[in-house]
Amino acid sequence: MADDLTRPADTLTMSLFHSALRRDLERARILLESPGTLSPRRIRRLGRHLLWLMGNLRWHHEGEDHYLWPLLLERDPGSSAVLDAMKSEHDTLDEPLLRLESRARGLIAGRIGPSEVLTALDALDKPLMKHLAHEEGEGMAIVSRVLSHQEWNEFEQRAWIDGFTAAQSVRFLAWMADGVEWREPIRRRTGLSAPLYWSVVRPLSFIARVPGPSVWAGTPAARVKSQVASA
Repeated sequence: MADDLTRPADTLTMSLFHSALRRDLERARILLESPGTLSPRRIRRLGRHLLWLMGNLRWHHEGEDHYLWPLLLERDPGSSAVLDAMKSEHDTLDEPLLRLESRARGLIAGRIGPSEVLTALDALDKPLMKHLAHEEGEGMAIVSRVLSHQEWNEFEQRAWIDGFTAAQSVRFLAWMADGVEWREPIRRRTGLSAPLYWSVVRPLSFIARVPGPSVWAGTPAARVKSQVASA
């Protein structure tokens, strides 16, 4: 769209990713706090989902560190303190992220129990939630100030989308769409065309909302939804 060349970057996709991440970590906590209700199969699936989730978080951070922060610093050298803080927060998260991945592997293999995974999740939760809020506030304010929406889309493509297979992309989109209320303001902000919305995104949202094969099926965790502002 020609307008994307001039209008400021709209970072709704960042909010969608962060909201999905918060949603699933809360869901995982609900299950881990009630281990007596978990079958061995569900425990293994939860471990695999946590590994997939942490892999996506790591990919997300690497895209920002390698592409986004240097681009923003080039455009606005005065933002260096905020961008240095973003990188420092990523570094701080590396150790608890690796610990949760290790505990998730142990859960899958039956070497450890849910309580040990919950301890690792607790260690990651506080610094991660603090970082997400900081990034959504100060970090994305810089993005919207110095990048056009087309430049933001180009960054996302280069840093996070290129190289994924169609199956991987569909899985990620279905995950991110889970629990989102696709009101018109959100659809408009994403720039989704009506045909793409009705033929792809809306069906994915519906599929993701149906708990059938999901690790959360039939548990209180399934009721936790993504919280994304529509304005």
